[in-house]
Amino acid sequence: MRIRIITDDFTSALDGTACFAERGWETAVLVRPDSTATGAVVSFDTASREYPPALDHDAVATAARAWRDADVLVLQFDSTLRGRVARDCVTALASSGRRKLLVAPAFPSAGRTVEEGCVRVDGVPVHETAFRHDPALPVCESSIPALFRPHRIEMKVARDAAHARALLNVDDAVVVDARTEADLDSIVTTFARQPDLLLAGSTGLLRGLARGLPGARGAADVRDRRPDDAVASALSAGRPWLVVGSLNPRSRRQLAVAQAQCRIDVLATEEARSPISGVPQAALREVVTHAVNAVNSGACGGLVVTGGETARRIIDALPAVSLRVCREIMPGVPLAEVQTAKGRFPLITKAGGFGDDDALVTCIRTLTGAKP
Repeated sequence: MRIRIITDDFTSALDGTACFAERGWETAVLVRPDSTATGAVVSFDTASREYPPALDHDAVATAARAWRDADVLVLQFDSTLRGRVARDCVTALASSGRRKLLVAPAFPSAGRTVEEGCVRVDGVPVHETAFRHDPALPVCESSIPALFRPHRIEMKVARDAAHARALLNVDDAVVVDARTEADLDSIVTTFARQPDLLLAGSTGLLRGLARGLPGARGAADVRDRRPDDAVASALSAGRPWLVVGSLNPRSRRQLAVAQAQCRIDVLATEEARSPISGVPQAALREVVTHAVNAVNSGACGGLVVTGGETARRIIDALPAVSLRVCREIMPGVPLAEVQTAKGRFPLITKAGGFGDDDALVTCIRTLTGAKP
């Protein structure tokens, strides 16, 4: 089975494949187009999230055309609807040649649900949460049908997988409600094997696919086969470094907790940043440069990075030769092994507005081998 994932952000590319690696699937994460990738599960970061929404993004269309014959084709986007969700869905649908679009953004284990076609975070419409004030990508709409209306897509709302199946017999685009992991599992069981369907959703949907598709092995079986080489290399190489590029208030709270509880070198951008999306200040470039120098010199034993743009810039600047996703540290937070021309190192990435206050502490302790 060939599962192909088109995503808009580097942390999403990693956390969307970690759930498959956790269960024994062969995975690959691409940061440059490569139609010859042969892994069972391949994710490609188009870096479209901060691309101007009024413009077409060639990387999305190129990936959708190259992977139009995949057994399962997924467009992955942020569970809080930051970025170009509707435009990328429309582009991928047209370029893939698929006739139907099913949108399932829920990520219940992270508190993100879909109710009556609207995305909620811990029960609150996402545009009424802190994500409305995201410094780079403010979220102003919770309704999926409303997001698609400017693109002349009439998005129908399904209350569950069975209702979505009935609607798709007549309509071309459906968003399906989901409040629990069981709801996502039902969606996967119903729709994963439809070759004319483009699936679109967050990491929550991909975790459902990893759980539900045949051939996936249990997580315990995978962990018992061998220890993580990436973690072993971190333990032998010294302290990891923490890199915080996200300006989300949750990331900043997590940073404060990590500094209070862990002995760690920290690189962080200033909290003031240009409001122009996609244009980094000198501070971000400086943080990336310091992180790359630390890796190349052997000064750090691995990186914990929060903020997808920051992580992607580090990978591009190294440059990375390959990325192997090992497993999940927690839902939506992956551990990967990065291979460069000079060696390899472990990398844990976390989206900015994600996780509880101890999330970065958990990531750091994973690489240091410290007990909770």
